[in-house]
Amino acid sequence: MKYQKKISFVIPVYNEEAVIQELTHELSKYLNSHNDYDFEAIFVENGSVDNSFKLLKRAAKKEKRFKILQLSKNFGCDGGIAAGMHEVIGDACVMMMADLQEPIEIVDNFIKEWEKGYEIVYGVVRKRTASKIRNFSSLLFYKIINLFTQNMFPENASDFRLIDKSVYQTINQMKEQNKYLRGLIMWTGFKHTGILFDRKKRFAGESKADLKTVVKVALNGMFSFSYLPLRIVSFMGIGMTFISILLSLFYLYLFIVHGREAPGVLTIILLILILFGILFFVLGIISEYIARIYDESKGRPTHIVKNKINFK
Repeated sequence: MKYQKKISFVIPVYNEEAVIQELTHELSKYLNSHNDYDFEAIFVENGSVDNSFKLLKRAAKKEKRFKILQLSKNFGCDGGIAAGMHEVIGDACVMMMADLQEPIEIVDNFIKEWEKGYEIVYGVVRKRTASKIRNFSSLLFYKIINLFTQNMFPENASDFRLIDKSVYQTINQMKEQNKYLRGLIMWTGFKHTGILFDRKKRFAGESKADLKTVVKVALNGMFSFSYLPLRIVSFMGIGMTFISILLSLFYLYLFIVHGREAPGVLTIILLILILFGILFFVLGIISEYIARIYDESKGRPTHIVKNKINFK
């Protein structure tokens, strides 16, 4: 019998009761229409407080290829995907969100590129359906993070992607607490390519990626893959020292040659306020790196599994 390659889907789910029925229907239809591969789908129930887990259990009773990994609490989107990757057994792993904004038929293109030898195949968003402010912030994010990381991240690349077994096994060996999967996957250096797709409107429910979450993820990406903020601090220190020396020499010249004294109290107060502002900005950057060191030193598990369904 010819060996049938196995492809594993990993789908994080958090408070998605409004889309689960349609999601499982679409995914089941896709699996049944593709007989060339053996499939499994791991739904990572990420600490939902609605009926998501109940609906997933119901779907798993009907479709044994659906596996449910329930976590004890919400470990974040990347944390949920990372938890799912520890359970996959496929030759390749497809990551997708539960909101049905990513056309499942694009997975066919991912598989074709994977069969050509690409170990990482990521979706590149050609058309976005979010607000103008959100689209602008996404564009700004990619510009900034690529400036910080020397163009490490393909512009408009999404979390919707396929990675080879060699890639996800490499990621699974990494014990980082604050995982930024887009960065870690590209950091591995495996052969990669992108597939353009148009992101659809959310099928139902509301996006869980509010401004606070988006900013947190963006900062995590920048601080996880760049030392540039620390180098900026160093250059700021050198620059302020150089300016201070020039000002001291300038005022010394005015005093010796022209007999002028240095400006009064107001100037000194303003200079102190400016310097303290810069100082606290510098301390804020340094504290971000220290906080990450502290997280790593605690050695806590990256996720906690509460329940498993349909796992052998």
